[in-house]
Amino acid sequence: MAIPIEERFEVPAPIEQVWDYFSNLPQVAPCLPGAELIEIIDKKTYKGRVQVRVGQIRAKYQGTVVVEKVDRQHWSMTLVARGDQQGVVGRAEARIAFALQSLAADKTEVSVQVELSLAGRLAQLGGGLIQTVSRQLFRKFAECMQSEILAASE
Repeated sequence: MAIPIEERFEVPAPIEQVWDYFSNLPQVAPCLPGAELIEIIDKKTYKGRVQVRVGQIRAKYQGTVVVEKVDRQHWSMTLVARGDQQGVVGRAEARIAFALQSLAADKTEVSVQVELSLAGRLAQLGGGLIQTVSRQLFRKFAECMQSEILAASE
């Protein structure tokens, strides 16, 4: 089952500062709810774990994130994440594309597009519930990321 997810949020910081933050995936990982960076393989490949709860189902995945494309000129990046569910048969794959747009000298819009594919118990829940949970997770991520960026600029 493929589930499209799109989110946008604003960060009160210049585009260069937001780009520097997003370009450092080990720095971003702690702001992703339920995510844990396990190992840096190289500059483009990372191993990690993520735990998510959707309704009554709690799923734990372990896998890799690969930086597929970086385009600083257009302030965009594409990542591919793949993981196997721990303890049961299940798999998740996500293609994550994000782009930054300068709204003002000190304000940047972050747009994120995700194509999420699931197999296993979570796939049975349906896209609507998964999109609702993803919006909550994105809100937490955006709040954490904004705090991190603002703290770094003080």
